[in-house]
Amino acid sequence: MNSNLLRDFIKRSLYFVLFMLLGSFTTIFGFKVTFVVEVPTYTPFDDEIYIAGTFNNWNPGDPKYRLVKSGDAYTITLELSGLIEYKFTRGSWETVEKGQRGQEIPNRVLNVDKDMVVNITVNHWRDFVEKQQAGLRKTYTGNIKLIKDFYSPELGNKRDIIIYLPPDYETSNERYPVLYMHDGQNIFDASTSFSGVEWGADETAEDLIKKGLIRPIIIVGIYNTGVERMNEYSPWVDSNYGGGKGESYAKFIVNTLKPYIDEHFRTLPDRGNTAIMGSSMGGLISLYIGFEYNDVFSKVGAMSPSVWFADRRLIEYIKTAEVKDFTMIYIDMGTAEGSKPEVYLNDARELYKILLGKQNLDVMYLEDRGAPHSESAWARRLPEALLYFFGK
Repeated sequence: MNSNLLRDFIKRSLYFVLFMLLGSFTTIFGFKVTFVVEVPTYTPFDDEIYIAGTFNNWNPGDPKYRLVKSGDAYTITLELSGLIEYKFTRGSWETVEKGQRGQEIPNRVLNVDKDMVVNITVNHWRDFVEKQQAGLRKTYTGNIKLIKDFYSPELGNKRDIIIYLPPDYETSNERYPVLYMHDGQNIFDASTSFSGVEWGADETAEDLIKKGLIRPIIIVGIYNTGVERMNEYSPWVDSNYGGGKGESYAKFIVNTLKPYIDEHFRTLPDRGNTAIMGSSMGGLISLYIGFEYNDVFSKVGAMSPSVWFADRRLIEYIKTAEVKDFTMIYIDMGTAEGSKPEVYLNDARELYKILLGKQNLDVMYLEDRGAPHSESAWARRLPEALLYFFGK
């Protein structure tokens, strides 16, 4: 190759390299994306707003991703590229944005292939929705009482307690059986429910009572505390998800909450008229409490129980637990729950088989074909549990 050809070759090669570098410059450094965010009018003036997503390992309070207040909105400009997912928070997942009806929303998705301005409206914040301070319409039916910030000395924290009273409560002197339910913000009111869908426990109880199909009952909904939910709903620790405060939570219900309810409402306080129920992790802790405090509860409901938690410690616990007094157990599972429905279904079947082999138990087991792991599925099955426990 002569010198002229060599120079031309080198020149063309340099042009090619330069072209490739310029073409990849945007990919390396990203496009400029400006987010302009409007927030609910009730947002505290001095609160900070953050963006969290795939670009910062979903850190909800990363100071490098804090928005700046600009007039009535908040803004931030980032260098991004490709497909991103994101949400807005006020610094934690307990204050993450929620939808127009107060429901959980999917991750926001944006394909960044140029400089752009993205206008966003945050409808609500999770903590305001759960504390019923977001101005959402209540979906209560019947006689509902709310106790704000009920203190637990066993756990050192506060939570709301919501109570359904039967139709004739104000006009009679009767006393009533009591059903304690976990995740109280999900059972009566769509505006406070984690998913924006409620169990409709108030509507279901009201309907079954008025039709004469079940005895009039009191339902006590125990709010979870958000960040502590997984810790409080298992006595065993899962290396990935927490746990370990379940015994303290059980003592809170037995030693603090139940005596308060029995003192302030016309209950039938004996074990024969006391039930406990929950779904998912609430199902796990219901089974534990029902066995551990069998002298207090005679009816235990576990919808879609999280048998998998803490390497299936629930199974080992149930195998050795004794039931001294006659107890009714309700268990169910949908056939399309989660990413491994066949695993969860087999767990439920194994649990059912173990329960059948124990003395002093009457067990009702239900498989809901095609049902997912959701409030709507549990709402649909709730009448079966109430009829089983309190049917006339």
